[in-house]
Amino acid sequence: MYMLRQRIMNVGSLSSTPTFRYKLPSTGMYSAFQLVIDANRYATRADIDLVYPLEVEVTKIELVEGGSHALLSVPATQLDALNYWSFGRPNARRYRQEESTGNLLHLFMMGGRDLYDTEYGYDMSRLGETYFEYTHSMSADAAERFDVSDHEITLYGYRWMGSGTPSYKGYLRARQLAAYTTTATGALKTINVPIGNPIRRIGIQAKSRATTLGGTFTKAELLVNNGEYSPVIITSPMHWAMGEVSEYGLNNELGGIDYMVSTGENEIPRWWSYFQTLQASSYGYAGEMNLEVHGISLPLRVKANTTGNMEVMFNSRGYGFQKCLRVGFDHFRDGSDLLQTRGMGALDLQLTEAAASKECAVFVEDVVSY
Repeated sequence: MYMLRQRIMNVGSLSSTPTFRYKLPSTGMYSAFQLVIDANRYATRADIDLVYPLEVEVTKIELVEGGSHALLSVPATQLDALNYWSFGRPNARRYRQEESTGNLLHLFMMGGRDLYDTEYGYDMSRLGETYFEYTHSMSADAAERFDVSDHEITLYGYRWMGSGTPSYKGYLRARQLAAYTTTATGALKTINVPIGNPIRRIGIQAKSRATTLGGTFTKAELLVNNGEYSPVIITSPMHWAMGEVSEYGLNNELGGIDYMVSTGENEIPRWWSYFQTLQASSYGYAGEMNLEVHGISLPLRVKANTTGNMEVMFNSRGYGFQKCLRVGFDHFRDGSDLLQTRGMGALDLQLTEAAASKECAVFVEDVVSY
């Protein structure tokens, strides 16, 4: 038995197809599908406040079985966070903001807990007709955005081959449950979490440009049977996100190359909810340079005190990747700590809002048996 990493399809120039659909193989034992997104910048960055990492332009990634049943349905930022939790580090990517420079992102649609899981995965012969769907919002209408004529995607499959291939007993399913805007300080938002299957993770995401997780929610509580008991209560999103790093052995470091517009304070991608450190140095600039880092709160900014524009290479560390917080029931390989919901009458996530007009979202990953 061995693992085959096989290219399934490649398509370029998706400008006329905001939503791309592709039929997946009807047989085979796949632990995951790997999506590679490649796109060039349309023009050199001109706005100090606008940054568009590739993942924020991909509004939905789906695996749809039988025309309507979603095996996976999340935006790219949430899939990126799910991968971070699975692998313990951010996915490989290229980030750059100068005209015609390449940006690249790898994302994994995981059927199992890792790429070599023999217990959980996608058994395509036991699933109905399944399609991969990719929805993006890329358009060359601003310097900060992408040239859609140079936008392509490639899909790979991780498939078990040879004798003795595993017989999967189920697969991991991830879906966004809610995406909304907060209404008021102290307001309560209750989100119904589907029951019946064991839950592995619940993700809570802050999406507003300059707002952290704690600036969006002051409290998160899981309620069973309309408040009969609460298996999880989070009173400090910052403390929770910092604790995740040690609890799960996460590598909280990521960087890229950004373009400094004139001598203004330029935003750096908001990959973290809470920044720890940022380092920046000149990239291909021969003259005298002085860089300033402004603040450790969102939005993080770098200022180049030079004459003219320049590129900088930066490295950032922080907590709460993609501004997501994990409520995890996924510590043990045998699944003994999964949140068993079959006997529950109801399961709700109640969020206490920190302020009005903050964008946010909730997503869940559960275990589905064949």
